Amino acid sequence: MGSVPQNFPNCLNDSLGNSSDLVIKEFVICQTRVYLCFLESLVDFPKTNEYVRQIESGLVMDEDIFDQLAALTAGQAQVPYSDIIVYLLKGRLVIASFHDDRNVVLNPLQISLTRDIQTPLNENVVQSSFDAFTENINTNIGIIRSKIISRNLVVESLATGETNTRQLAVIYRKDKVSQAVIDSILDRLRKNKNNNIRHVQDLSRALGQKKWNLIPTILSTEIPADTVEYLSEGRVAIFMDHFPFALVIPSIVSDLWSIKSDHNFPVVFMASIRIIRIVGLLVSTLAPGLYVALVSVNPEVLRIQLALAIARSREGVPYPAIIEIILLLFVLEMIVEASVRLPKSIGPAITMVGGIILGEAVVQAKLVSNLLIITLAATTIANFTLSGFTNMLMVRLFKYVLLLPSAIFGVLGLIGGLQFFCCYLAAVTTFSVPYLTLKMREGDRVE
Repeated sequence: MGSVPQNFPNCLNDSLGNSSDLVIKEFVICQTRVYLCFLESLVDFPKTNEYVRQIESGLVMDEDIFDQLAALTAGQAQVPYSDIIVYLLKGRLVIASFHDDRNVVLNPLQISLTRDIQTPLNENVVQSSFDAFTENINTNIGIIRSKIISRNLVVESLATGETNTRQLAVIYRKDKVSQAVIDSILDRLRKNKNNNIRHVQDLSRALGQKKWNLIPTILSTEIPADTVEYLSEGRVAIFMDHFPFALVIPSIVSDLWSIKSDHNFPVVFMASIRIIRIVGLLVSTLAPGLYVALVSVNPEVLRIQLALAIARSREGVPYPAIIEIILLLFVLEMIVEASVRLPKSIGPAITMVGGIILGEAVVQAKLVSNLLIITLAATTIANFTLSGFTNMLMVRLFKYVLLLPSAIFGVLGLIGGLQFFCCYLAAVTTFSVPYLTLKMREGDRVE
């Protein structure tokens, strides 16, 4: 249906499934009867009504009011019926003629459905700006614009999806990024513009990333100051409407321990903090596999006193070390996940119950050894020293990969598994940038 149908109100109701928030009012503008159509859940009608009345005072009686309204308000006249439905769903005001198919689409005063700029909720900020991105894509772009006052900052916007249209914005500094990389990103998004991009997985597939990739090639942050630093390094940020995070590509290995706000500390302190994070990465990755290797296969590499102490702590445990550690790891993973998902009022209580009472109970019941409790406690704490929640998940997953070769081949199996994982990391690239790149220096161009 291109033109506006004769029985316009009924057709509009049918098209929107007789939605209760669809309002169709008969109105008179300059002695011309019209329909005012809008969704009251999106449009502030009392203020919009005053706005329309103010515009009406500037209209000329002898000329077409629809063309005049479009000219005075930067609206669109003579919109096809199929587009009218889309504009209504976007919160626009449609004024349609009572007698013919003339119409105009205006930008009304909308109900505020977005929250103000607040402090970050998912990332802790230390000695940096306390603003965070919101669900409004234009607000997020404005935040970046206010922090990077440069003619080299470019914003490319596009809409994706047929049944559920979603706005995307690709932001980059043209003096830092190769145009070939930008063209590749935009071409892939445009080729998938008819696909609904509902979440980050859809965006990742649209960008050509592997579905079962174990490495997070897209970095997310809700802190504008960090995003500005990433853009200055030559990376690309992508915003999705209704998603309060910047998605940064490419991701590199140093993102595991490097936080941009570290540069606000003296160099010695910054280096010390990052060394602690690197040690935390090694502990969270290797400690479970090393425990299994030393207890089950290679106890001879330990001093006799330590080997006897471990044997005494495992006395009465009814199953091998590999089963022991997997069972307790699963319990710890459930505790961590519960503490993240539960309301903040009861999350700490669950952590207390799971971490202290449950741990003490399983040791007294001789289900696990004391040394394993210490090992997994250190592993869990070390994992939380890393930067980025997706990076934490990657390391949490990888430690399971090392358990099997460690249980079969001991320390050699642990080393072999680590070498295999390093080879896998070396093969991962994102838009020609190797994942094992340690630093993207300011001024370097991403090719």
